[in-house]
Amino acid sequence: MREILNVVMSMYDDYNGAGMQMALFFACLIYLLVQKKDKEKRYVFLGYTLLFFIICFCPATAKVIMICIEETVYWRMFWLLPAAIVTAYTAVLIIMQAEPQKRYLFLGVMLLVVGMTGSVVYNSTIFARSQNYYKLPRDVVDICDIIEEDAAANGIDQKKLIVGNNLVSFIRQYDAQILMPYGMETIRGGRTENENDAQIFRIMSSDVKDWEVLAWYAAMENCNYLAYPLEGETADELLSYGYSIVGNNGVYRVYRRDFKEEDYAGEWLITQYGGADGEPLSFYTMQDREGHLIVIDGGRAEDVSYVRKQINALGGHVDAWIITHPHGEHAGAFMEIYKKPKKIQIDRIYTIEMPEEKKILPEDPRGEDNLYEQWQALEIPEKEIVYAKDAFEIEGLAFQIFNAYDDYVDEWSEDPLNDGSLVFRVTAGRESMLFCSDVGEAVSDYLLNTYGESLKSDYVQMADHGNHGLKSDFYIRVGAKGAFFDAPNQMMQDMSGIYDNLQNAYDMLSNGVSVYSFATTPNQIILK
Repeated sequence: MREILNVVMSMYDDYNGAGMQMALFFACLIYLLVQKKDKEKRYVFLGYTLLFFIICFCPATAKVIMICIEETVYWRMFWLLPAAIVTAYTAVLIIMQAEPQKRYLFLGVMLLVVGMTGSVVYNSTIFARSQNYYKLPRDVVDICDIIEEDAAANGIDQKKLIVGNNLVSFIRQYDAQILMPYGMETIRGGRTENENDAQIFRIMSSDVKDWEVLAWYAAMENCNYLAYPLEGETADELLSYGYSIVGNNGVYRVYRRDFKEEDYAGEWLITQYGGADGEPLSFYTMQDREGHLIVIDGGRAEDVSYVRKQINALGGHVDAWIITHPHGEHAGAFMEIYKKPKKIQIDRIYTIEMPEEKKILPEDPRGEDNLYEQWQALEIPEKEIVYAKDAFEIEGLAFQIFNAYDDYVDEWSEDPLNDGSLVFRVTAGRESMLFCSDVGEAVSDYLLNTYGESLKSDYVQMADHGNHGLKSDFYIRVGAKGAFFDAPNQMMQDMSGIYDNLQNAYDMLSNGVSVYSFATTPNQIILK
């Protein structure tokens, strides 16, 4: 309840701003309370305002309203306050009650008070001199004209444009025939039509643009045009993702991408998610353009609301859920969702066979951090046990299992639950990613001796969140171009010696490998 009240107070502060309009409003209410005339109007204004504040600031009613209209736009409730009406009515009442010779004096004082309690709307930070008779930025007119000319020349009927947020509000004012994935409502904090549009907005709002991932979402939403400033120096990169230049006005370059099914058939978008509270966890999704969804692990029980929200945003239908091993930061959220799926549908679950309980380390944490007993007790008919050297496909995505718990793990491991966790590779058309779960150094020699060059992958999830885990020569043999650390900043930047994420990240960067961690999540790659 306190959290809801904090949200309401924050939005009220934003609504109130730095001016004194609300103070003036309350002063008028006090005047109406003490003056003796027009009791009916006084009761209406005072009663309505009191009822409004009770409803809007009560956590219970505020929560209900937020569910109905979305929390991000709750500030609009304050539009229902009769501030302007009460202020104007009180001013007129005071003037009419004053002696005729003093009315102009009161009027002047009131105008001065209103002016001093507000701010000038017509200033250079909000308004600028019109550049043309359309009263729109010249760049908007040029961009739209370039798109219309190109569309007419190439017989393109639907024109859907991605552009910087600074121009979003103007495009459709000039040309309503040009569609857009989101508008000013989204920029102001409102919701988007779907998850693809939300991701386009996220990327366009970022200081560093991931053009490859943007191209993915653009294809999903049939956004065939893109306009971006020349100074961004993005031409070569965008051309490599299938865009072509159709014109520029000296400030903006306009691109077009023709969507052909064969250009991106078999591609999968892999997303790494991070924890909200600075704790390590493992949560990935893999999706293709046909709507198939694969989930890997999912994080802790405390993360269940976040995990549920992400899965529902991607359609809520999980074709396959892979649980690498039953530790809290990997399987906790899954356990909660499986027990209460609500709208989420799970077709298949792949996981390992469990070691005997007597083989689990005595010092291995239990309860919330170790779901071993709960996992063993849970009946999961969709569960399929996988073993080392197994291979299978999920919706065209190839899986190869390199490690899973079996008797051989007991021969050289003192930690069979971690060292028996899944190590597997997923391969799309020509690119692959290796997931290493929580295996430790003891597994390195086994994997290298058993599979050797077969371990090579384009991307790798660092074992044990990038802390300790597999040996450095293992990662050298994998030869990945991108390494994912499922770790927050406190682990990635630790210099105390408790964690060795910093050293491992340095080693990867020294070898020309891109490093991804929770500092920049969601991190996304396209597996081609």
